[in-house]
Amino acid sequence: MPERKIQPKKKEALEKIEKIMGEYEVIAAADLRGVRSTQIQEIRKTMRGKAKMLVTKNTIFKKASQQLESKKKSISEFAESISGPIALLFTDMNPYELILFLNRNKVKAPAKGGDVASGEIIITAGNTGLPPGPIISEFGDVKIPTKIESGSIWISRDTVVARRGDTISTRLASVLTRLGMKPMEAGLTIIGAYEKGTILAHESLKLDLAEYRQNFVKSFNQALVLAIEASYLTPESTPPIIGKAWRQAQALAVKSEYVIPETVEQIMSSAQAEMLALSNAVSAMKKEAGTQPVAG
Repeated sequence: MPERKIQPKKKEALEKIEKIMGEYEVIAAADLRGVRSTQIQEIRKTMRGKAKMLVTKNTIFKKASQQLESKKKSISEFAESISGPIALLFTDMNPYELILFLNRNKVKAPAKGGDVASGEIIITAGNTGLPPGPIISEFGDVKIPTKIESGSIWISRDTVVARRGDTISTRLASVLTRLGMKPMEAGLTIIGAYEKGTILAHESLKLDLAEYRQNFVKSFNQALVLAIEASYLTPESTPPIIGKAWRQAQALAVKSEYVIPETVEQIMSSAQAEMLALSNAVSAMKKEAGTQPVAG
């Protein structure tokens, strides 16, 4: 059978992806479902100098991976594990560093019906710049107080229109767009990554920085307590160890009535307390003796 010819455009795309794949050790696949083309362009700008983005068909990616298998171990296996619409990211950062970078550089996007608010959305009081008209009823429908002033619609007071986790209605999304607001955050979700022959699945790429930070603080505090109890000197444990030793020495000095400027007050207070206790005990004994009947 005659060899099947590759269309010029596909051949060009194949050569392009092969070239880029050969230049980087880390290749990540990002899910494009729900990501708009305008958002892709904005995200591409944020990655400039950090990573290259290439939107391509999975078949071309798999074909290029097969041809590079001898140079990049397991790259074909990685390509086969990826499905759905994707963008390929090529970078010198490790996959986790790339994920953190993407999370820090999400782009603002307009809301659309069905979106879930990632935070509180507030419409501030002031001039909207919109002329009076049917849109006034749209503001009323989403409970935004308005007034007409100087030929424009004004928001009467700051209004919270959505809280974190709320689903944004189509009508509210329309109002927010008319006001020029972009309350949503758009970013890429890494669904798989390849680094020097190692394939990292989506589950292995999940990062919970809050949990990591909490565990780190907990471990640090436990280690510090142990170091203090063992009198193991480190820059962090030395001050509390010295403080503990000082308190123990001071308590011993007070107990043995060893008078120094730092213990005089406590020794006098302790002596006074003992004196009052003894005085109260003697008074109680006298009172008890006075109430005893006299023997006949």
